[in-house]
Amino acid sequence: MIASACFVKVPRTWVIVGLLLALSGSATAHHSIVPFDTGTFVELEGEISEVSWRNPHVRLKMLVQNQAGETEEWELEGDSANATIRQGLTRDSISLGERVRIAGNPSNRGRRELLATNILLASGVEHLMTERPRPWRWTEPPAVSVLTDTSLGRSIFRVWSFAEAHRPRQPFVYTRAAQVARNTFDPLTEMPALQCIAPGMPNAMLNPYPIEFIDEGEHIRLRIEQWEAVRLIDMVSQEIPVNVSPGRLGYALGHWEGDTLVVETTQVDFPYLDDAGTPLSEEARMVEQFSVSADGNRLDYEVVITDPPNLLGLAIEDAAWQWVPGTEIRPYQCEPEVELSGG
Repeated sequence: MIASACFVKVPRTWVIVGLLLALSGSATAHHSIVPFDTGTFVELEGEISEVSWRNPHVRLKMLVQNQAGETEEWELEGDSANATIRQGLTRDSISLGERVRIAGNPSNRGRRELLATNILLASGVEHLMTERPRPWRWTEPPAVSVLTDTSLGRSIFRVWSFAEAHRPRQPFVYTRAAQVARNTFDPLTEMPALQCIAPGMPNAMLNPYPIEFIDEGEHIRLRIEQWEAVRLIDMVSQEIPVNVSPGRLGYALGHWEGDTLVVETTQVDFPYLDDAGTPLSEEARMVEQFSVSADGNRLDYEVVITDPPNLLGLAIEDAAWQWVPGTEIRPYQCEPEVELSGG
C-alpha cells in the first residue's frame, strides 16, 4: 500500500494544516539547504524505490500516492553518508520496496523533493537523517550515554563534533552587483558541490561536520571532514609572507588572545561566498574566533567577513561544535551528482 503525503504543524503532531502539496517537475539533487523551505515540515509515507548512499548527500526515491489516488515519485535528500552513519543509519538499514515514513522540508521551487530529517523504518525504528539538531517525531529518542573526559580541559586540540548550524548575526546587506549575481544564480545547476568542487573560505568552515585541530608548533593543522579539507594556520608570521599565491582556502594567520584562537584569512581564490551564489572578490577578508567553553565541552565560532565589492558593512556568522569523546574524522569521498539507480 502506498500512502499519501500531508502537511503537519510542528514535530510530534499529526494535524493536517493544508491540502496535498501540489508539486511538479523532475527531481534534481543539490548540496545545501538553499532550495528547501526550512520553515515547513511535510510527512510522506510510501515505498522506497531507489537508493544512493553517498557523499555529499544520501538520496532516496519514494513512491507516494496522492489524494487523487495517483502515484507520484518523490526525491528525498538527507545529510552525507558519514553523517547518517553517526546517527546509526546505514545503507543496509533500508530495503528497496520497504514502506517507510519520512519527514522533512519541502522544495521551495515547486518540485517533488524533500530535505529529509527523520525516517521511520518498517521495523518501527526511527532515525535522524541529519546531524543538525532535530526533534524525534514518531518515537522517543534513544537513551544516550554521556561520556565524560576532563583531561583535555579547555584545549582546542581534539576532534569537535557538530553542534549548531551557522547563522547570520543579522541579515547580510549586498551591493547591487552582488544582489544581481545572487538573483541569477541557480543552485540546482550551478552549485560547485554538484560536481564535487569543494568550497573556499568562509563556506568551508560553515558545515555540519566534525573538525580537528592539531598542534604542529609553528602551524595549527585544521582538518575538516567535509571534502577532507585541511587548513594550515600560520602561528608565527606577523603578516602574509611574500610571494604567497591565492588559494581556495586562502592564507591563514593565527594568534592567541587568552584562550581564544583568532585567525585572519585573506588571499582566497574562490568565486562564491556561499551556496546561494553570493560572489566573493579578491578583497575578501575573514576574521575567525574559536573559543572553548570553561567546561571544555563546547567550541563557539564566529567569523566576520568583509568584502567591499559584494558586502555592505560586516557580515557575521556564528556556529558551534561540541566535544563528543570517540568521534573521528571519516573519509569523505564525494561523488558527483548523477541520476539515481536502484540497489
